[in-house]
Amino acid sequence: MTASDVTVRLDATAADVEEAGAVAGQIPHASTVSPGTRVVVLATASRQGGVLRRLFGPRRVPVPRSTGCTALLVRGYVAIGADDDGAWGTAP
Repeated sequence: MTASDVTVRLDATAADVEEAGAVAGQIPHASTVSPGTRVVVLATASRQGGVLRRLFGPRRVPVPRSTGCTALLVRGYVAIGADDDGAWGTAP
C-alpha cells in the first residue's frame, strides 16, 4: 500500500454486507479520488450494537470477496482483485 491508498472498513450495523448495493454505498466513487488511487475494502465489517449483541453476537462480520469486488466495479474502479484480506480496485 502507498500513502494515497484508501482503506474502507464497512459498517454492518444497519447494512447487509452480502448485498453489493449496501457495500457500494459505503465505498467512495472512483471519480472522487485521485486517478491511480487504490481502494481496499477489508474482509471484515464492524458491527455496533447493544449490550446483548456485544455479549453474544459477533463484532466483526465477514464480507464476501465477490460482494466487495462487485461493489468496487459498481463504483467505477478497475483492476479489481481480492484475497483473504479483502477486495481492492484502482481509480481509472
